[in-house]
Amino acid sequence: MSDSTAIPSTTPPPSIDEDTLARAILTFCIDSADALLFATIKGAGDAITALSLIADEKDGTRNRNRLDEVFATGTAKWGRKVNARGMGSFHHGLERWRERLHQLPSSDKTALKDFFTVNGSQWIIGPTSPYWPAQLDDLSIRKDWASPLCLWGIGNPAALVSCPQPLAVVGSRGADDYGRYVARTVAKKAAEQGHLVVSGGAFGIDAAAHWGALDAMSGLGENESGRTVAVFAGGLNHIGPERNTPLFDRIKTYGGALISELCPNTIPEARRFLLRNRIIAALASTVVVAQARSRSGALNTANWAAELGREVYAAPGNINVPGNTGCNWLIRDHRAIILTSVNSVNEICHQGHAPKVLHIDEPTITPTNNETDENQAAKPISRLSTSTRKENHGFIDQPQRQPDDSNTNRTGAALQVPLPSSTETSRSGQGNAAMGQSSSGQHISQSPASKTKPTVVQQEVLTAIRRCRRQGNAATHEAILTMLNTPRPTGKRQSSMQNPANTTTQEATSWSISKLESELGEMELRGLIALKSGTVQIVINNRRKADNP
Repeated sequence: MSDSTAIPSTTPPPSIDEDTLARAILTFCIDSADALLFATIKGAGDAITALSLIADEKDGTRNRNRLDEVFATGTAKWGRKVNARGMGSFHHGLERWRERLHQLPSSDKTALKDFFTVNGSQWIIGPTSPYWPAQLDDLSIRKDWASPLCLWGIGNPAALVSCPQPLAVVGSRGADDYGRYVARTVAKKAAEQGHLVVSGGAFGIDAAAHWGALDAMSGLGENESGRTVAVFAGGLNHIGPERNTPLFDRIKTYGGALISELCPNTIPEARRFLLRNRIIAALASTVVVAQARSRSGALNTANWAAELGREVYAAPGNINVPGNTGCNWLIRDHRAIILTSVNSVNEICHQGHAPKVLHIDEPTITPTNNETDENQAAKPISRLSTSTRKENHGFIDQPQRQPDDSNTNRTGAALQVPLPSSTETSRSGQGNAAMGQSSSGQHISQSPASKTKPTVVQQEVLTAIRRCRRQGNAATHEAILTMLNTPRPTGKRQSSMQNPANTTTQEATSWSISKLESELGEMELRGLIALKSGTVQIVINNRRKADNP
């Protein structure tokens, strides 16, 4: 990308109104999309009122009855009827939300804004913002899932509304040259027509799509080229993989954005990737699956897109290549339209247009000299399960007609934050430390590994890393792969004088480099490992372990 390229201006961080702050606080109370809380806000009429009711623990039975009424009303507006099991789930959720409120670092609104924006390094928008992508509200059509309460972001928030019908390009992390070519070319052609390109920021197809959009920016400049937005499954201080950092920097520099529905410090656990996929699908008008294995998370995104009424296209591939299985299945089962060309995006996108860019006293951004290409990035990381379902909390009894609440006041009354003070928070036994802050208010990072348990397969990789260290070898990817494919003794050690025939060994697992890269990428995102100077190190308790035997 040439340094002579016209660099788009960025929009100043949007101000945080009281409704958005209330939504950020309520998001802190949950750990993922929560239909119970969404129904409560819907019944209360706005997030400020819902927060006040949830935080008020002094009024006892009267408050409880009022909350029950609000939840039932919101559920009815959502087209449902509450049953006893659903009300029990709501009461359990209410206890959990209140417990989380006690972990907030302050009741002061200014301090909370600093906390939620990590001292201004991130912005937050809600439905009251001019940058809010209204198509996200379509998620509430799916009755057992909720729209994001708000969005955190880094970069240019105007990118989210720069195109009325964005294009999402998704697929496997373990993509080959064919898949990356499809993703990159489709994204580039779409961005050249002014369309916003959305993906998930991962290796493989995601990265290729983002780089394709950036290629268009390089050729056309800010006035003609569409932007690109990456959606993440955790807090934006946990974006990854680390080896995609140059890509993320380019997205920010060239007028795009990195976004998440989750608070800072939220760890990107595997289940949150599946929830993230619904946002990618909702943001888009058209979803292209460039290449996908049979268990690719991209199939989950395609399912979301179909349920939301989006058009889904899939690129066909060689039937002898496992990486093409998912796309071929989508086409066979009539769940996707066959993508017949990567160059004719007019067939899959709306009419080309100049991107809508807001200029409001915007600072000038200087391009960096570090040229980076997706092809220079490391290889793909993990594939995700295609499971899409989450319990609906048991409050479905029968469908009801949804009342019209289009005139609901979103802003509500002025926000009063009836939350415990910092001293009260300290008495909760968790306090600021649980919030990722020191007692002085300085931001510190939590250890993802402290809340993440490795899978059986990941334990195998960790064992191979330790074996490398025990043998005095650097834990490079090649060395780890050798260890994984080398049988190791499972019985007791025997001296050389003993009969070798009595020694039992474990049969070697067949590992490929792509499988290893998949697991290492997933483990890096989960905070189980870190990369330093080409070697893999195990992370424990916020420190990189020396991997002693």
